[in-house]
Amino acid sequence: MVCLEGAPGGGKSTLLSEFLGSLSGAVILQAAGDDAETLLSYGVIDQLQPGTVTEPGTDPMAAGQRLLELLDRRQADGQVVVLALDDLQWFDRPSSRAVLFALRRLRVDKVLAVVSTRVGGLDDPGWARFASGDSRATRLRLGGLSPGDLTELASALGLGVLSQRGASRLAAHTEGNALYCRALLDEIGIAALSAAGASSASGAAGAAGDRGLPAPRELSAVILARVAALPAATQSFLAAASVLGRRAPIPAIVSVAGLPDAQHEVDAAVAAGLLTEGASALELVFSHPLYRAAIYADLSPARRRELHARAAQVVEGRARLAHRTAAALGPDEALAGELQASARATAAAGDAAASAWALEQAAALSPSAQDREGRLLDAVVVLLNAADTPAATRVLASCQVASARRDALTGLLGVFTGSPSAEGHLLAAWQAHDPGTQAEIGARAATSLANWMVLAGRPDQALTWADRAVSRTVAGSALRAMARTAQAYAFAAASLSPQGLDTLGFLPASATEVPMPETDALIMRGMLKVYVDDLPGAIADLGVAAARLRTGLPSTYPGPCLAHLSEAYFRRGDWDAALTHAQLATALAQDTDRPLDLARGHARAAQVLAVRGQWSAAQAHVNAARAAAERFPLVVAVATAAMAAGWLAAARGDLTGVLAATEPVRATGLLGVGGHPGMFTWRGLEADALTGLGRLDDAETALREFEDAIPAAGLASATLTLARCRGNLAVARGDAAQAEAAFRRGHEIAADVPMPFEHALLSLDNGRRLRAAENRPPAVRRLEQAHQLFSSLGAEPYVQACVADLATLQVTATAGSPAALAGLSRAELAVARLVATGLTNREVASELFVSVKTVEYHLRNSYIKLDITSRRALAALLH
Repeated sequence: MVCLEGAPGGGKSTLLSEFLGSLSGAVILQAAGDDAETLLSYGVIDQLQPGTVTEPGTDPMAAGQRLLELLDRRQADGQVVVLALDDLQWFDRPSSRAVLFALRRLRVDKVLAVVSTRVGGLDDPGWARFASGDSRATRLRLGGLSPGDLTELASALGLGVLSQRGASRLAAHTEGNALYCRALLDEIGIAALSAAGASSASGAAGAAGDRGLPAPRELSAVILARVAALPAATQSFLAAASVLGRRAPIPAIVSVAGLPDAQHEVDAAVAAGLLTEGASALELVFSHPLYRAAIYADLSPARRRELHARAAQVVEGRARLAHRTAAALGPDEALAGELQASARATAAAGDAAASAWALEQAAALSPSAQDREGRLLDAVVVLLNAADTPAATRVLASCQVASARRDALTGLLGVFTGSPSAEGHLLAAWQAHDPGTQAEIGARAATSLANWMVLAGRPDQALTWADRAVSRTVAGSALRAMARTAQAYAFAAASLSPQGLDTLGFLPASATEVPMPETDALIMRGMLKVYVDDLPGAIADLGVAAARLRTGLPSTYPGPCLAHLSEAYFRRGDWDAALTHAQLATALAQDTDRPLDLARGHARAAQVLAVRGQWSAAQAHVNAARAAAERFPLVVAVATAAMAAGWLAAARGDLTGVLAATEPVRATGLLGVGGHPGMFTWRGLEADALTGLGRLDDAETALREFEDAIPAAGLASATLTLARCRGNLAVARGDAAQAEAAFRRGHEIAADVPMPFEHALLSLDNGRRLRAAENRPPAVRRLEQAHQLFSSLGAEPYVQACVADLATLQVTATAGSPAALAGLSRAELAVARLVATGLTNREVASELFVSVKTVEYHLRNSYIKLDITSRRALAALLH
């Protein structure tokens, strides 16, 4: 027996129905309880044995015996019988006892009983003992839907893409209850869900002034009917509790409700199932967030303000300010000033959401239109600095007065979203600002223009605007750091990454010592280190920044941080970490609604999946990267999507597909940025495809362009790829001497390139050259080297290519890495590799964004599979 337990509306019946529909060749017997038939004696038994009337006075043992006979008959042909019993909590008592009697007596029968019930539905001691203590029984608890599940659900319903923030808000509001989630998705749509999630403030503010998401209409009607049946004093008590939030101390509720005491009211609310005791006997909690939402929403505006005013007298700190705000009747400059001061304090503490909320409330309470506009624009700055694009868009749309500052912020928003009007707004802001009194506006506009020019493939103009931005700032200021960050990016786009790193020289050498406010500059330094092949340095910088992001630190560049960290891990050969961070980058980009970041995240994921041979999943990410690039039609996004498609086509051996993938980048005519070897890796793919298709002259032209694009300061990874591609072209032309020289040069450079996949490609192509030249021993050696590297990476298509090449030399490929040979799963291998580097379980959990328990579970399984007992043995084996 499997006992499936869950909350009402949690999807138990749906899951049971889906399971039954998936069966073939089984005999299915079904029955379901009904709350209207709990007094109908043997109603459920009659469903299982239609036409057999069981008299109300029949002994349950006799009815159970008849059920056993039925189960025995249905097994006569050797078939499995599936007994599906839905909603056990509503079974009539005689049927419940009869079914339990029958199940207890099944020993060697081919019967699977699946029983669903609400949490707490096993109140019958006999059922509880059988479900919990019998070796034949398994209890499964059906939990709520996760934010990821809700994103999938919205898409499956054809509602569009629900942001991660909106999904998280919905999951918390409904505790993931499937029925309630579906109802709210239908009733208010994903736009309202995302907007509510984007504009939510701190817990204190949310409890006081943010009405948040409603309860589904049908559920609200049920809840409010239950409330209406209670005494008036209990209704007042519940109203006060709803104003104070999901949980509150009983004395505070009593005070806000204006009651002399609340002994009877507490008992009545708890008995009604609306409130439960909290962590202490003096605290009450709404049994479900939706109960609070329904009661709060039913209050009249006047009643709600009255209760908030009372609440402001019994709470402290920011919660008191929030309640005062919710109680306000109109403009109040004094209160607006307090909110503005609170916004500054919360922003300094890193709580961008609370800061933006306070500024919006201050704007609404401002008697002066000028103050209102200024506070709204302050909120936009906070939201943009925290990468909350949807909320920034909403607040900016409410600004009414044309100004240089509004143009500068509108342009900055356009840089993040790829709006064609961004450049025009930024130029207007630059031209309209007063250098004497509005230097900050000028610096912001120039900084944004520098970044825009990089994305648009105009690095020379980017450098010019970056210089102007720096000239408008004061040394040591936050604006100077922001301008220097943009200047470093412009240098990188102009193939001058070393100069860009010098520009960021104001940062401490150690990433952990970089001040929190300069995390954006730290992210940029990590990005540039990726571009110059400093993978350890890039991982150190971006890893620290990513850890700060996990703690909630606001950042302007969270997407680029995770995407470039993924790229650094990929190049270094840590593909599990690369995929993890690519998926995080994708989720974050969806949440922040930044299409370029979305293209980057999908492209990084496609890259890993393609070389692993997971082509269907890779294709989905390629398609998503292309769709994102269409929303952001600038060369950086175009090249990002093209690179993803190129990697997939190359892994499949589709040479024509490689050229089709890279053609959009060439069509832009902006190869200075779109074809930058440090930023993008499609040039080698293109050259090899041209060689493989026999277009040797075109391949030569492509390789000359590739060579010219390598930065003057040098780039070892690009030089290695160039040497390998030249070797392949020489082989195709029959020039053995030039081919040998090119591959020799490649192997010499490889020592300075810590990229195992590039090493493996070099050995594979050189092995094929040697095999064609009938130079068997070195050919075997190179191909085995390639096979070993590809095996350790999990690059299955390339592993199979090595196997085939070795087979032509009558050599059977040796086993891959010990971990792969032992059959570790991808998750186990990811944990094992990180543990082998010396990280603790907690550090591994943080790195992979999983729980410590999950790390312990995978590590234990790895030890068993590898027949080892220590971390030291694991490190030795994986080394």
